[in-house]
Amino acid sequence: MPQSGIHRTPCERRSRHIAGRAAGRATPMRRGAFAVLAAALFAAPVLPALEDDQKHAASGTKPRPQPQASHLAGAVGHWADTTIGTPGIVVNGERWSGQTDPGALRRVSTQLFGSANDSFVKNGTAAGAFPFAVHTTTASFANGTLRAQFNMIGGKSDQVAGILFGLSPQGEYYAARYNTKEGNLAIWGFANGERRVVARGNVKTQLPLNTWHTLQVTVAGKTVRVSLASDSTLSVTHTFDTAPTGRVGVWVKRDAITAFRAFDVLARP
Repeated sequence: MPQSGIHRTPCERRSRHIAGRAAGRATPMRRGAFAVLAAALFAAPVLPALEDDQKHAASGTKPRPQPQASHLAGAVGHWADTTIGTPGIVVNGERWSGQTDPGALRRVSTQLFGSANDSFVKNGTAAGAFPFAVHTTTASFANGTLRAQFNMIGGKSDQVAGILFGLSPQGEYYAARYNTKEGNLAIWGFANGERRVVARGNVKTQLPLNTWHTLQVTVAGKTVRVSLASDSTLSVTHTFDTAPTGRVGVWVKRDAITAFRAFDVLARP
């Protein structure tokens, strides 16, 4: 079963129906177990979502309506469609081998940026690479607000959820994340197969697992502010030397089990 490359939401209507009913009556703890089950149900290999978006853009036709999560497509890691009340995408670190096929990453690089980039492949296959999914309908983002709902389900070292921004053709990017280990928000950079901390928030709060939260990233030129919708004191702000520009998506640590939904891009000139 492929674990890398860009994946599109599969049409599993019967499974969606069963899973949706189960999620509707589940307790918070059972919702967490359900998300892991749903990941197994929807992990069938499918055609890339980005190819459909590009095809319709070129022809001027409108794509068929898709579930809300269909424009988040996994690039590195084990990503699958899920339903926890509403359609979403889930990453399962326990099901990922930790390795990514270079050929699949070359195809991803071509689909995202028009041509394969050796540095993109090198970063995506590095020992320190992290799972991420890309928002396929946003070719470039420089100013505005990114918002995503996340549900931390599990993870051996800690539980984490993040928004990726500034993804370049070389596979370098920034990630704004919350994790339970530190209980704060932070901005990380990833380049040359390694990540480094850019800024950490001082306020620490333990968010409950198996619960939906909303993470927000606001970019205004060189200044980036990360915040949590439910707690305005939980935030971090950083001013870069160069304004971050590039593709966007969602991000997690290697062993995390996290669901995402309702990814919004509110771009400003």
